[in-house]
Amino acid sequence: MEDKYAGVVTHSSQPLVTVYMPTWNREKLTIRAIESVLKQDYTNWELIIIDDFSSSYQQLQTFITVLNDPRITYIRNEFNSGACAVRNQAIQMARGHLITGLDDDDEWLPTRLSSFLACRHKLEHHAFLYANDYLCDSSGYDSLGELKNYPKPAYKKRLFDKRNIVGNQMLTLTGRMRKTLFDEKLSAAQDYDAFYRLAETYGDPFKLDDITQVLYVNHGEARITCSGRKFAGYLDFYRKHKSKLDASSRKYQLFTLYYIRNKRMSSRTLIALLTLRNLKRYLMMYSSFRNRKF
Repeated sequence: MEDKYAGVVTHSSQPLVTVYMPTWNREKLTIRAIESVLKQDYTNWELIIIDDFSSSYQQLQTFITVLNDPRITYIRNEFNSGACAVRNQAIQMARGHLITGLDDDDEWLPTRLSSFLACRHKLEHHAFLYANDYLCDSSGYDSLGELKNYPKPAYKKRLFDKRNIVGNQMLTLTGRMRKTLFDEKLSAAQDYDAFYRLAETYGDPFKLDDITQVLYVNHGEARITCSGRKFAGYLDFYRKHKSKLDASSRKYQLFTLYYIRNKRMSSRTLIALLTLRNLKRYLMMYSSFRNRKF
């Protein structure tokens, strides 16, 4: 039987970390994201940027050429294949012992990688590491004090069965990520699905208390995943994993699907999905609930 923890320990005190970044028609934001990697206080990384056939890419390409940093690889594909496919493309190219991702519209704080590396021994018994984020609801900020703290709960399966408590990024072993990959058939919830399968195979994830990333939630530019495809993606996720969920989690997920579809529930449906948590969500639907992240 294969040892699922094989390859966790490395004799190198500074192992190579691969960072994968898909991008599509967001040159200025991608440059900001790249700059945040360049500012890392941990320097033994490689950054693999896969451009998913952007129509606007010259500024980004010139920026990377002028940088002339051998740690950065930029590839512009000759056709559009979708965010999951380009993530998988980068993962297959990775040379690092460890791997993590960065969305092109977000940015890291300088301690992102060093915080993860300080806890890499946790990967002996945990599938991956994740951390807290800041939220920025505008195009930029002057100081971290302006940003909202986006704390995440410590991992509990009963919570993860209901929603993605991890967020959009984590750090794990490259070998694990290659065996898991992102499901290119899903139109949404791809991160949730990949992280869910990692946890199933390699053990409960471990959460750091550090805040190491800024998520931009209102930058005004196009999203790689169109909101119109969210319902189909989450429905496929539910169908894929529902046999593993208890009754409470299935009700939570089905309630979420009604919300994403923006479809009012009949009293019969509401009673069928009724839990204390879902009742609270129903009462909040026309207030702060609409700002919740799934």
